Amino acid sequence: MSGEAISSAILTIASIICVFSFVSIVYPSVISAGDPIISRTNAMGDQILTDIEILHEAATAEGSEINIWVKNVGPKGISSGLISKSDLFFGESGNFERIPYDENGSLSPCWNYSIEQSKDDDWDKGETLLIKIKPADVPVSGDKYFIKFGVYNGVSKETYFTVS
Repeated sequence: MSGEAISSAILTIASIICVFSFVSIVYPSVISAGDPIISRTNAMGDQILTDIEILHEAATAEGSEINIWVKNVGPKGISSGLISKSDLFFGESGNFERIPYDENGSLSPCWNYSIEQSKDDDWDKGETLLIKIKPADVPVSGDKYFIKFGVYNGVSKETYFTVS
């Protein structure tokens, strides 16, 4: 009788140790498996709250600069540090390239920006971004050009325009 009690106690203790071992091994794996899903969900939410619209594009009189006005029409603002991480593609239709950002405008080609009607350095909802492109070559009047502007999280807009 006492042998059966001792055997039952040993089996109970062994079972408890196995359960704790299993939980301590499996639980972190289950929790970490959810991290990529949570991360992707947050990224998708960020993209859903971000929206832009290209309003207008024009070359300066001498053609040395292309101005593009882009409005933030999404409910989310974009900080100034993230605007410079945006991608800008520009060039003749079918022959365009990524233009690097240069705050001083000393490179050629390059682009920089200013936020119109802004109270701070962030690009808030309803504010317009004036992008100034300094192209490598002066745009030719009558040629069709391509512009694509993509913000840090992949939201982008594109358009074609003709230099007049």
